[in-house]
Amino acid sequence: MKPLKDLTVVELTTYWTAVTTGRYFRAMGARVIKVETPPGGDFCRYFGKVYKMPIANDENPSYDMYNGGKEAVALNLKDPEHMKVMLNMISKADVFLTSTREKGLVKLGLDWKTLHAKYPKLIMGHVTGWGLNGPKKDDSGLDAVAFFGANGLLTDTLMDEGGSPIYSPTGMGDLTTGTMLAVGVLAALHNRDVTGEGEYVMCSLNGTGSWVSSAVASASQYGYEWPRNAFNSGPLSQGYLCKDGKYFYSMVNEHERLWPAYSAALGLPEEMRKDPRYASRDGQLQPDNRRFMVETIREYAKKQDSEELYRKMLAGDVPCCVLAKYEDRYHGEMLEQQVSNGYLSEHTYPSGKSVYLNQMPIYFESEGFKDLYERSHAVGEDNEAIFKEFGE
Repeated sequence: MKPLKDLTVVELTTYWTAVTTGRYFRAMGARVIKVETPPGGDFCRYFGKVYKMPIANDENPSYDMYNGGKEAVALNLKDPEHMKVMLNMISKADVFLTSTREKGLVKLGLDWKTLHAKYPKLIMGHVTGWGLNGPKKDDSGLDAVAFFGANGLLTDTLMDEGGSPIYSPTGMGDLTTGTMLAVGVLAALHNRDVTGEGEYVMCSLNGTGSWVSSAVASASQYGYEWPRNAFNSGPLSQGYLCKDGKYFYSMVNEHERLWPAYSAALGLPEEMRKDPRYASRDGQLQPDNRRFMVETIREYAKKQDSEELYRKMLAGDVPCCVLAKYEDRYHGEMLEQQVSNGYLSEHTYPSGKSVYLNQMPIYFESEGFKDLYERSHAVGEDNEAIFKEFGE
C-alpha cells in the first residue's frame, strides 16, 4: 500500500525545492496538483536545454524526475474565477506547498495567517531563501547563493589557495532543502492526527545549508582554518592521482586501525609502515610528517592503476572509492548498484531514446523495488478536469 495514498497536496511552486517535496509525496501515493502561471508555467520546464537535454512535452527528463505524476493546472491567480478554483482546492487539501515569497503570498491572500483562519486543519509547507527574520529575509535566494555561497560551501572547499571557487552543483541545495521540508510536513501531519490542528512549516535554503555544513563550520569558532589543502588535510583522507589518470580517494578516521592495511595496499616501505611518526594519528598531525606522507603517497599511487589500488584497499576495510564523474553512474558496477536498489530506473521515450532517471531513494518493504517513473503533465493539461472538480 502506498503510505500517503489518501493525502491531497496542492503545490504552488517553481524551481526544485518545494517541488522535490511534492515529488516525494507523489512517489508515496499522494495526489499532487501543481499550479502554474500561464502560459509558460514553471521555469524549470525549460531548464534541461541548458544541459543539452530535450524539453518537449513527451521528453523532458530533467522536469519529469521532480514533477512526474503531478496533475498540472494553469491558473491566473489575479482572475477571480481562477482564484476561486485555487481556494477550493486548498480547502479540500491536506497540504499546501509553496515557494512564493511572503510578500507575494500576502498579496494573493495565500499567506499562512489568512489560510489558517479559513482552513484550520491545513498544513502549509513553505520554502524561503533566507528564513522568516533578519536583514536578508526578503532577498532572492537560489541555492547557489543562499545554500552554497553564503555558507562557505564554495570558498572553503578549495584545495589550492588562490584558486577559483568551485561551480555550485545545480539543484543540490534545492533537493536537500526539499527533503528537509518533507520531514517537517510529515511531522506536522502526524501532529494534526493527534490535535486536529494544522501547522505552518518553513525550511530555508540558507538554514538548511548552514545545518548540513555545521559539522565542519563549527570548528572555525575554535580557530580551525579553512580552506584545506593537501598538506593540512589528513594524508589518508584525500585523493591521489594514479597511473591511469584517475584518482583514488579514501576517508580514514581510524588512523591506527587502518594504517597497516592502507600502507600495505599502497606498497609503502616497511620502515615507514612501522614508524610511529606515520603509524599514529598524533604523529601524522605534525606538519613535517604530514607533508612527507602526502608526497610519498603521491609517488606510490602513481605506480598503480586506480581500480587495482581500490580493490586492495577495500580488502583491508579502508573506506574508499575511485573518484567518479557524474556520467559514471550510468555504466558498469555503479549502474548495477544503483539500479538494483531502485535509485535509477530506465525509461524509453517516444523518440526511442532510453535514459536512466533518478528516483526517490527511500525503500518501503511493503512496496519493494518499483519503477516510480511517471510522465510530467503539460502546462494546464488537467485544467478541464480540475475546473470541473473545484470550480463550483
